[in-house]
Amino acid sequence: MAVKLIIADDEPLVLVGLQSMLSWNELGIEMVGVARNGKQLEDAIAKERPDLVITDIKMPIKSGLEVLKECSKTYGRIPLFILLTSYEEFSFVKEALKFQAVDYLVKLELTEKSLRTSVTKALGMLEQLKAERGHTFPLLERSAMQSFCDKFFVRLFNGLIDSRQSFETQKQELQISFNERWYAVCYVHIQSKQEEAEVNLYYSTIGMLKETLGRYLTTYITSLDLHHLAITFCLTDEQAQHYRTIIRQVLEKTLQVIYNYFSLQLVCCVGHTVQDPYHLNESFLSARQLMAGSSDGKTILIAERQSNENASFNLDPFKIRLTRAFEELDAEKLAEVIEDIAKELQVQNIPALQAVETASNILYMAITLLPDGQNLVQSAFAKESQGYRQIYSFGTTAQCSTYLRQLAGGLADQLQSRKQDYRAKVVANIQQYIKEHVTRKLNLGEVALLFGFSQNYLSSLFSKYSGCSFVEYTTNAKIAAAKEMMAKGDYKIYEVADTLGFESSFYFSKVFKKVEGISPRQYLQHLQRKRS
Repeated sequence: MAVKLIIADDEPLVLVGLQSMLSWNELGIEMVGVARNGKQLEDAIAKERPDLVITDIKMPIKSGLEVLKECSKTYGRIPLFILLTSYEEFSFVKEALKFQAVDYLVKLELTEKSLRTSVTKALGMLEQLKAERGHTFPLLERSAMQSFCDKFFVRLFNGLIDSRQSFETQKQELQISFNERWYAVCYVHIQSKQEEAEVNLYYSTIGMLKETLGRYLTTYITSLDLHHLAITFCLTDEQAQHYRTIIRQVLEKTLQVIYNYFSLQLVCCVGHTVQDPYHLNESFLSARQLMAGSSDGKTILIAERQSNENASFNLDPFKIRLTRAFEELDAEKLAEVIEDIAKELQVQNIPALQAVETASNILYMAITLLPDGQNLVQSAFAKESQGYRQIYSFGTTAQCSTYLRQLAGGLADQLQSRKQDYRAKVVANIQQYIKEHVTRKLNLGEVALLFGFSQNYLSSLFSKYSGCSFVEYTTNAKIAAAKEMMAKGDYKIYEVADTLGFESSFYFSKVFKKVEGISPRQYLQHLQRKRS
């Protein structure tokens, strides 16, 4: 498969010259886009997901360096970046290399040979990175850590994290710092008329929200569906005293930036504050109810106080079954529990607004917690003119119950037909996670929590699709990494043991010999004989 390339420069002659300087096809490279400013480059990267980007450092709207930083956070090491600079811009180079740019080229000295050398270097690095990364699946196409964070917050918003211990473990694993004293969730509706390329528009909006909000407050942004997201505001005691004023001012500035860049209108409803982040579901609920009851055209609404007047439909009796069905990707269990919720909405004669809220919460769970959830949900409503978004226009509880049944049936059909494939993908993603975190002390319980599975289920699933246990796979991955370290560098045995998270060099030597049949010292001696 051809390597995908995007070139960006605000000078037309440079842009044309780069496109024609090398015979890209002969290098196995397909040019999939060009850009003349940082914003165009970001959009092109989101749309094309290139392997390599060649960009000028200084460009209008957003610099090439800023795009590099954002891509590093969002996508990881790929795409690789080659930066173009002029003599006076060397102050940027050190920072660029800190974000692992492949190379920088001085435009005034640019030749076919220097460009080819740099591109060849990038191709070599790309091949190595892809080999290390292994096969990727839709579940990890976006930033893996962001995907895990979204799942954590969606579970938290819906009360699906079953214990304080699980909450603390997942929070620590994901490096989410709830260090402030007060928290509030803002439920956001994106009013977009641009149906084309809405996925790119949505994630560009999220990126802009993160960048703008981060200047003022500590926040976490969670994807819900392509027209909704949630912002968790983390507030100090001082900020909490005036949180309505502070959050309103920050949102006003942010909404103006979003409108200027994307011509999008956002409606934001902020729930009441809570002191314990474990109870963020209470703030999320009040934000949702505020959105459901809004009709005056305001773009920012903030809950005045906690109220139980419009208590939501109680999902507690179904939470254990819902959690298990999503964990195990069990089509039959998922269909059954959603059917029971649909029935109960009508039996209890739940008001329409609360029924819409319940149905859309289950929709968000499906999108976030299932592999390739967005496409699964879209397929379930493929024949409907408004697709899955029709839920937001419903006015009766009966419509919501019918919607849930259609969602359950569509998900069940697709999960049943792809069950083996999805479970294999889940295991492959866990294997990839183990390889990427091989220097840590990994245990089954923590990894199970991170991926949203029970420990027993993950153990069974992993053994079935890996042909070995979780512990065996992790041990083999660590020993493989140890052999690579000893082969490539002048490491002492205790340094290898410490780097890879073993309790002691003695225990490392014991495990190494069990796996390889010889001790680490004997393996080093073997390597030395081969070199000599």
